Amino acid sequence: MIFFLGLSFSSFLLVHKVAQSRSQEAFQILVDQSLISLDRRFEDYSRILDGLNGLVMASDGVTALEMSNYAKALNVNDSMFMLDAIGLAAVAPEGNGLRGNLFALTDSLSQFRSLPSTLQADHFIVQYIEPLASNKMFLGLDFASNSDLLAIAKKARDTGQTLIAGHFPALVPQIGESRLFMLKPIYKPLQSAYPMKPQKEGFLGFAFAVLNVEDFFTGLTTAQGKMIEIQAEFTAKTSIDDIKTVPAMAIDAPDYSQRQSIEKFGQTFSMSLRSTPQFDSIQPFRARWIVLTLGLLITALVSTILRVLIRKNQTIAVTIAQKTRDLETQDKEKRSILENAMLAILSVNKSGEILHANEAALKLLLPLTNQMCLSKKSLSDLLPDMDLQDVGGWSKLHVTSAIDKGEPLIIEVEKKTWFTAEGETRTTLLMRDITVTERHAKEIAEAEQRWNLALMSVQIGVFDIDLERETSVVSDTWLANMRTEALPSCKNPYQEQMVRMHPDDLVRFIKAEAACIEGRTDRAEVRFRVNVANDEWRWIKSDAVVVERAPDGTALRMLGIQTDVTETFKLERMKRDFVATVSHELRTPLTSIIGALGLLQAHSQAEKPKSSDRLIEIALSNSDRLASLVNDILDMEKMNSGNMNLEVNSFSLNEILSDASQQCETYASQWNVGVEVSKPEVEQMISTDKKRVIQVLTNLLSNACKFAYSETTVRLTAEVLQTHMKISVSNFGPGIPEEFRSKIFQPFSQADNSDARQRGGTGLGLSISRTLIELMGGTIGFESEPDQETVFWFTCPLTNVSEVLAVA
Repeated sequence: MIFFLGLSFSSFLLVHKVAQSRSQEAFQILVDQSLISLDRRFEDYSRILDGLNGLVMASDGVTALEMSNYAKALNVNDSMFMLDAIGLAAVAPEGNGLRGNLFALTDSLSQFRSLPSTLQADHFIVQYIEPLASNKMFLGLDFASNSDLLAIAKKARDTGQTLIAGHFPALVPQIGESRLFMLKPIYKPLQSAYPMKPQKEGFLGFAFAVLNVEDFFTGLTTAQGKMIEIQAEFTAKTSIDDIKTVPAMAIDAPDYSQRQSIEKFGQTFSMSLRSTPQFDSIQPFRARWIVLTLGLLITALVSTILRVLIRKNQTIAVTIAQKTRDLETQDKEKRSILENAMLAILSVNKSGEILHANEAALKLLLPLTNQMCLSKKSLSDLLPDMDLQDVGGWSKLHVTSAIDKGEPLIIEVEKKTWFTAEGETRTTLLMRDITVTERHAKEIAEAEQRWNLALMSVQIGVFDIDLERETSVVSDTWLANMRTEALPSCKNPYQEQMVRMHPDDLVRFIKAEAACIEGRTDRAEVRFRVNVANDEWRWIKSDAVVVERAPDGTALRMLGIQTDVTETFKLERMKRDFVATVSHELRTPLTSIIGALGLLQAHSQAEKPKSSDRLIEIALSNSDRLASLVNDILDMEKMNSGNMNLEVNSFSLNEILSDASQQCETYASQWNVGVEVSKPEVEQMISTDKKRVIQVLTNLLSNACKFAYSETTVRLTAEVLQTHMKISVSNFGPGIPEEFRSKIFQPFSQADNSDARQRGGTGLGLSISRTLIELMGGTIGFESEPDQETVFWFTCPLTNVSEVLAVA
């Protein structure tokens, strides 16, 4: 028993000693990591001040905006820096007061060099500090207001060293007592002196950082607070050897602890490092009483521990092997991606030697090398215009093949520079053959230029409207027609024309476009006037269509053309005025001629017929024909000018059909055809202008009689629809030629054949009829087959329906 107890105790001591040693090593690692992190943090602060120093040297004049931009770029508030603020303090010029802004007064380095020597050398004033919102109390702070702070500042100035000084609450009471100043002197550059040697006569001021002692020693490592606790004491040294210490808080005695002192930037920082209960709890063999209580089981315990350690090592070995395989797999995967990438990729070293090229790069550069291996070759031999020393980014290279003297290649190259783990420079080139793309772009540009020249030659303005984004693009000819210039800030130049549009035309313009956008019409065709300059109005003809719609039918894009039709409009108006004038001038003498011929015919019939009767009959017939032509022309002129007046009332349909058929009986007999009228059984009242609807019917009946086969019948019928009455005139004849059907309702249009010419006509009747029917609220159309029945029809609103709609 004693032997086993002794053996157990000896084993306990041995294991405890080993575990204690390992725990101490683990704690020492945490301590070393904390010290290294602290040292790096000091280095980070020093680099920040170096950057601020460089900002002063590199700028013509440091302004508050530049200081703010530097702080934002640095992200001072980022918790990784543990900084309260950064700023600039300058030597106060003599006679300018302690708050003179030296950096604001000196706008360039040349002014720095020409500063007066009468500076208050013992006064250093805080000029800028960022972030400004939480540190305004520092602005205008004079280091000379505290002798200890001034002593540290002067020492830094004289030695050129970066020094830390303790903050004294009497200076800025609002911020407490736990702040430190880190001061770095700034000197104007002197070419004749060694750059690192301080030049007191060239001293400009300080770049400084404000550190919070409470935050300075936090967040050094991820284990801090979990495995290790750090408490620090700051001993502030001044030129008069005063000692000011930030006392450490009392802590319970840990199992592992150390004290460390660090000399940094002229100050001593004392650190007390101790293990945490969490660290102590995970250390092996901390519970001695358990080991002593289980002394008889010490051998089994040791064996168990050894097995656990072995298994742990095995697990670690398996994990390492698995990670190694994963890394190898990832490396193979990346290489496979690079090798099979469609983008050509080259990797070169600093001297331009090609280290690796994927298959796409070999194929791309094959016309330049005629080789499938590029390793160890110089990049300058393949791409002589490629500059590896230039900054990264995209570039376009024109390369002529040394083997094939054909079209040169155009290669787009993106350069990425990186560094290996050994610090060697590597450059990766991503290349793409854009020869075809560039050629197509050139062809498109040339085609666009040709189109622009064509548009300019015919003066057709083109516009493209994005209805969804409310933007537009217009051609140069569009701008020329509108007598305006393109404004870079204007995203919708097409919309700008409405401001200069004539008020009388604006409503019609908006209505036409809205109808096309909503899908009620296929095109938006409209004429309008725009004020180009000095009340000069130009007539513009616009024709637009919707070319793209969303699935729900919403219009997305509209294309159109606009032409200046001012001169054409003037010519048309002159033509209309001429026709109207001539027609009016002809009408009066023609009426007199017809009356005189009528009297002469009546007189000759009362006497014995003479040979002149036939001549009088011919003269009357042609006079009536000429009068009809003049009336048609006058009607067309009224319609074109918008002066056609209609007297719409309720009339009997049967009465209208009877009057129209009676007026055409004599004309029908001339062509040896009959006229048959089919009236509705129930009397119908239609809303129309009786005189004009009879004019339409007589025109349709006369055409039907004129073009019907001899000894056939022309039929006049009426059909009652839901809201309208459909009136039809049909005949049997040769029909309407296919090529003439699209223009049958156009003015002065006639079928171009000898039969039609022989039968006469002005070609105005159908055009006038369509306009009259549409003005009276109806529609007109026709159906025709060669050598079959031809039907012309039109509709008129029923009176009772019109009254109901009017009341509603």
